[in-house]
This record gives sequence, structure tokens and C-alpha cells, in this order.
Amino acid sequence: MRRRIRTLLLATTEAALLASVTLAGGAHAAVGIESASRHAGAPGSSVTLTLGCGFCFPPCVGPKGQRHPKGFEHGPCMLGTKEDPPAWFGISLLPRDRALALADCGEQGICPPREPLGPPRRAPYTYLGRAVPPPGGNDPGSGDPPRYRVGFTVPDLRPGAYAYAIWCDACAHGRKGALISVASSPLWRLTIR
Repeated sequence: MRRRIRTLLLATTEAALLASVTLAGGAHAAVGIESASRHAGAPGSSVTLTLGCGFCFPPCVGPKGQRHPKGFEHGPCMLGTKEDPPAWFGISLLPRDRALALADCGEQGICPPREPLGPPRRAPYTYLGRAVPPPGGNDPGSGDPPRYRVGFTVPDLRPGAYAYAIWCDACAHGRKGALISVASSPLWRLTIR
């Protein structure tokens, strides 16, 4: 019983931390950069980026008081939805000064991509790939927030400071999704040498 309480408390704390991630500076979302294998490197260097997602638990099933994640006997789940968590998040890179400008985007700070239906791929963005669940998937029974990973090599861009932008189709209404970037955080930065 203690282990269950501790697990739920840890999950709640981690979800609250993830919920503080800012959508392009204004609105809040529960998806963000959790860790990077490196924050600086020359073109061609390998990087593994890990995202944490506080809203990516499976939907709840079962009667009130006995709810659990679909496909698991216990653990956190998402009330009020029948949809499975996102299968992936698109990751792009852009110059840090351009990423900081996203904070001025829109009434709620949610920036729709200029390209429809997917992560931006045109300048000033450089598309890095899709962050997907780790091999074997996520285990909500552990209480840990779901994670997504992408591996890429540092692109051959002009040396300088860059920031990650996450394209999230589930983070905003409409078909274009939203861009999320917190260029002021060291976790969201990559320096190209």
C-alpha cells in the first residue's frame, strides 16, 4: 500500500512539473523536453532527446473508484477521453532568437505551424524527426509519466544557439496542431559548434 501511495504521489508531482511547460511562452501544456544526451556538438554528433508527457496516459476504464488505464491493472489514466495517447511528436530545431519570438505568438501563446498538418520543415526550422515511445512502450502501472524519444545527428547548420520546437497535434484544436518551445530553458537548447 505504501508503495502505491508513493508511486501515485511521485506521478502527481512529475505530472505537475510537466504541466508547467509553456506552450510557446503563454498557454500551458504537459509535454516538454525531459533530457538530452548532449546540449552542444559539432554537425554529425549524435543526440538522443527524451520528452515527458503528462497527458499521454491511456484513457481510464472501469467503474468509479476502480478506474485504471486501458490495458493495465493499475496506474494513472486520463479521465474524460477515449482516445489513445499521441503516437508521436514532431521535433524541429530553429535559431534560439526565432524560438524566443514564439512567446509573442497568438492570444494564448499557441503558435500554429505555417505548414499545415505536421511539424514545420522549412526555414528557419530544421526537421529532426519523430519522438516515439521507447521500445516496449510506456508502462503506466509504474506511475512514471509517458516518455517519447528521438535520436538524430546535429545538422550541418551555422554555428550558434538553437532551440527545440515540439509539434503537437493534440495540444490545440484544429488540424494544424501547435508548436511548443521554451527557448529560455537550458533543456530546450542545442549549441551547434
